[in-house]
Amino acid sequence: MKQNLYITFSNQKARELKQDSSINPLDKITTLDNFIDTLFEANSFNIVIDNVVGSSIICNIIQKNNIKYFSYLQDGANSLSIIFDYIIKCKRNNIPFEKTISGNKLEAIVQIDKKYQEFKATHNLSDKADVEKSVLDNFNTYFKNEYKNIFVSEFKIGNINYITSKLQQQILDKITSLAKTIPTKTTTSNKAKIIKPTNEVFDNIDEIKTAIKISKKLLEDGVNKDDILIVASDIQEYAPLYKLFLDEYGLKGYSSIGSLLSSFYNSKDPKVKAVFDSYKIQLKSLQALYKKLNLNLSKTTKENIKASYYLLDEKIGIELTEPNQLVGLDKTYKHIIFVGTDINHFPPKAKDNFLYSYKEDVEYFYKNDYFMSSLTQLDELKRLSENLYIITASYSGKKELSSSILIEDKFDDTIDVTNIKSISQLAFENKTIIPNDSNTKEYYQSISLDSLTKFDGMQISGIKANHLSASSINQYLSCPLAYLYLKKLKLQPPKRTTEGFDVMEQGSLMHLCFELFGRYIKENHITSTDKDELYDIMYQISIKAYKMRQKDEENIYHQIFLSNLQAGLKNDKQAGLLAKFVDYYIQIAKDIKYFANTEFEKEFALDNELKPYKLKDENDTNYFIKGFIDRFDNLDNKVNIIDYKSKKIDSKSGKDKETQNKVEELKDVQLALYMLYVVQQYPNKEYHSAMLSFKTDTKASYFAKLSDEIYNDEYEQKLKQIIFDTKNSIENGDFGFNSSDEQQCKWCDIKHICHQSVLKGKNARVG
Repeated sequence: MKQNLYITFSNQKARELKQDSSINPLDKITTLDNFIDTLFEANSFNIVIDNVVGSSIICNIIQKNNIKYFSYLQDGANSLSIIFDYIIKCKRNNIPFEKTISGNKLEAIVQIDKKYQEFKATHNLSDKADVEKSVLDNFNTYFKNEYKNIFVSEFKIGNINYITSKLQQQILDKITSLAKTIPTKTTTSNKAKIIKPTNEVFDNIDEIKTAIKISKKLLEDGVNKDDILIVASDIQEYAPLYKLFLDEYGLKGYSSIGSLLSSFYNSKDPKVKAVFDSYKIQLKSLQALYKKLNLNLSKTTKENIKASYYLLDEKIGIELTEPNQLVGLDKTYKHIIFVGTDINHFPPKAKDNFLYSYKEDVEYFYKNDYFMSSLTQLDELKRLSENLYIITASYSGKKELSSSILIEDKFDDTIDVTNIKSISQLAFENKTIIPNDSNTKEYYQSISLDSLTKFDGMQISGIKANHLSASSINQYLSCPLAYLYLKKLKLQPPKRTTEGFDVMEQGSLMHLCFELFGRYIKENHITSTDKDELYDIMYQISIKAYKMRQKDEENIYHQIFLSNLQAGLKNDKQAGLLAKFVDYYIQIAKDIKYFANTEFEKEFALDNELKPYKLKDENDTNYFIKGFIDRFDNLDNKVNIIDYKSKKIDSKSGKDKETQNKVEELKDVQLALYMLYVVQQYPNKEYHSAMLSFKTDTKASYFAKLSDEIYNDEYEQKLKQIIFDTKNSIENGDFGFNSSDEQQCKWCDIKHICHQSVLKGKNARVG
């Protein structure tokens, strides 16, 4: 009997067809990509190279041929992958390089491509473009039609086209001329009942918790687990959080992508070992190939390969998948829960690179438009579900979010999950069964105790406080438990994908601009206060600082932030932070003697008695407290201690009452520590110690100050007592949860693991 051949657009659709009872189990079902690869491999002896090998070849060509335009690139650099991908895309789509690049960049790419094609020919290598070209040119020879019937899926569903190149489309056209069409269901909107939770969803952690709570409520109401599916717009972000909280709510679940091999450390699990062995086999094979090709297999490349290996989860419980996995399928669900529906995630943001733009990717390289494809994905979720639950976070970090413009404002219904509680919450209320295991039993019992225990951060042994800083003391005073997790255990918070600079990087770039500007003025003895001249200096400084801080591949979001920083320096835009800094400098330049006696990022240290300590070198560790002062003006009769902040300040008052109160009450010891050092090291002077922000609608603002009136003997003694008490508390293992600042908990990086919702109901210590 002859087989039928089914060619479809995705592995998910292929798996669904294999489960279709109307299709003969002996029929061949494959994706178009796999079908093309199989034809090539059966008719060619060339080695097919992927992005990893291709990037190494590109690096080798750049270095050996001294291609100066890209000479800065090292093995494993992401830009090498972009160059390789660009060359392949142009070949697969018959697009000349001149369409998207010009000048020195074009000259360099043409030179690389020439050497790359020669390298492949010399070593009998083929890439994706070669594979498709070979199959297209030799289709009648390669494809021996021994099938009873050929069935081909529609490769365009709604606004999503599953063809990835012009060559691939031409191959599909040849196949389609011999085939019948596999019918697909037409997408229809608004079939599902659209439901939202009644509770406010704060961030991505709350999103996942709410999705799990909805799932648990549905299960308690008798819904079968196979009728529930959780869908995440960004599965890389949400899958780890999903797995983290499943046990907390007594549920089982898995993600369609599995878990990264790199997340398992020294695991003896046979499944982990099997995947690790596969990685080692590939690595060994690659090492042999690289030796044959005379290429360098760098450490970075090895790490990148390892980062691509996943351990598939056991399919037990409720699945978490991504919306593109469902497009074109026929299976329906009673309940689909959709997380990540804010405007940042859905649709995803378009990305440019240094060789072609997102717009060109769509126009020339068969990239699907993010907005239109996301619209189709949403339509498919509606088509495949009876009830579609939409969950949207209100914040990402400290950035306020809004719902995606694809999500309708009106909902058909709401769901209340406030009564669905975690195991810890139930244990706190003595409503859960305590396990027999001794360690777990002790933990469960600790939850309902009035006093804090070692599970809440108490009686932790072996922690030293030999070296402290203003930030570490502030962290401890704010919440000892957070200090333990972040400063001592060095736990990493969940990663947040940021298209441009994150908040820390933005502040760091701003600080660097201020510092470099000051150093330039000082070192070049500039006494001019001409606005245009100083604006020009700051503009040049900002470009230098930007290059120094640029770590990732540059994209439009980096450029936008730099442009906002530079606003007003070279244009008529409202003054940005750098222009405001220059305006501020012009006002004070004469008083501070044009930075002549100023130190920037001044390092200071205190010994065990809180006396100034002179560091011998960068390896000297014989200090108790160490820190850096952003700007230190050592004038004749006065010392200015200035700490630059990125805090937004109300222009009307120019003050921040909350921060000022913390300074005065020694809940924030940063300025106080600076003063403690300065009054001892530079006695008999006036002191001006302040936090300075340029994030106002008008001018610069000293929004929090520590004046001589406040910093008196009593204040200093209290500061010293707090420092020594902090040291003693740390070394005595006192890391009890502090619930005195709910706003602090709201933004805390480790709230997902500290059981804050349970701890705040206990006898939480008040700082």
